[in-house]
Amino acid sequence: MLNPLRLLVTAAVTILGMASSAAAQTVMVRGAAPGDTVEVMVNGAVAGTGTVDATGVGTAGFALPPGATASPEMNARLYVDACGTTRRVHVVEQSQLPPDPQADCTRSDIGGIYWVRQRSTIVVNVANPIPTILLRQGSYNPNAGGPRRPSPTGLVLFGGGGLAQLPDLFVVPCGNVSECGGDETVGAFTAGAGFWLTRWFGVEASYTRPSKLSGEGTFVDFTFTDTVDLHVVNVVGKLAIPLGPVRLYGQGGGNWHEGTSTTVQTLGEDSQTFEFKAEGWGWTAGAGIEAWVAPAFALYLEGNLSQLNGDAIDDSRREFSNRMRTVMFGARVKLF
Repeated sequence: MLNPLRLLVTAAVTILGMASSAAAQTVMVRGAAPGDTVEVMVNGAVAGTGTVDATGVGTAGFALPPGATASPEMNARLYVDACGTTRRVHVVEQSQLPPDPQADCTRSDIGGIYWVRQRSTIVVNVANPIPTILLRQGSYNPNAGGPRRPSPTGLVLFGGGGLAQLPDLFVVPCGNVSECGGDETVGAFTAGAGFWLTRWFGVEASYTRPSKLSGEGTFVDFTFTDTVDLHVVNVVGKLAIPLGPVRLYGQGGGNWHEGTSTTVQTLGEDSQTFEFKAEGWGWTAGAGIEAWVAPAFALYLEGNLSQLNGDAIDDSRREFSNRMRTVMFGARVKLF
């Protein structure tokens, strides 16, 4: 009786031998008509056949014949015959010549010497008059997507809208008045231009315009309203992580703002109006993401924190200091 272990080893060797003799290489023909025949010949002998499917791709597995080489690989020359509805691919050792083409065949000589190995896939594109070759080690999916479209460089214009918040805007005007408050979060829009010198570094200038922010307070028979109107210009540098058509970025730089605060105080039937204008420089920082859904068009989402500092433009010593948070959603267009 055979030892069970020996029997198992014998079976494994047999299976491996069968696998090694099975088709280990592949020829894939692209661009042929559906229903056409793909035929592979190795050193003049038929080694495999296949049929072109509805997508224009035909696959034929083959193996180098026993005795053709000492190992299942070959330095080969490649030829393609177009014979009516048959595409015949010749794989020939570099020291040999293929058989003469049949009378109804047109032969194309693919220049060069190709190293056909155990798991080689030879992709032959016959869509053009002169066939082209792609030699790949391992499997190949002709329907796989190509490289992802990169995010662009160059000049970009953008615009968007969102929210702006100045959380401490009415703290000083309200003082210790209990019945006092206002709208610290309002709508805003932005527009600007940027220039990406590389896919990961750029500069940008933008204009942000929040809606007017207003608050009011009441103390006995005294009331007041305060309205703030802001214009903000940001100039920033941008560092990005490009992920194909998506770009994650952080940014930082400075801002210049101009603001007007208008206060109306009413006591009984008397009222007074005071106006305070300030301008000055501060810092800004933020981050965002943009997705280029087309080569020249992107959608973006961005958040920023800006410190607004300003001195009165008249001779008074009043100052304006507040932080503004913005969240913007919009579109970008690449010009060049």
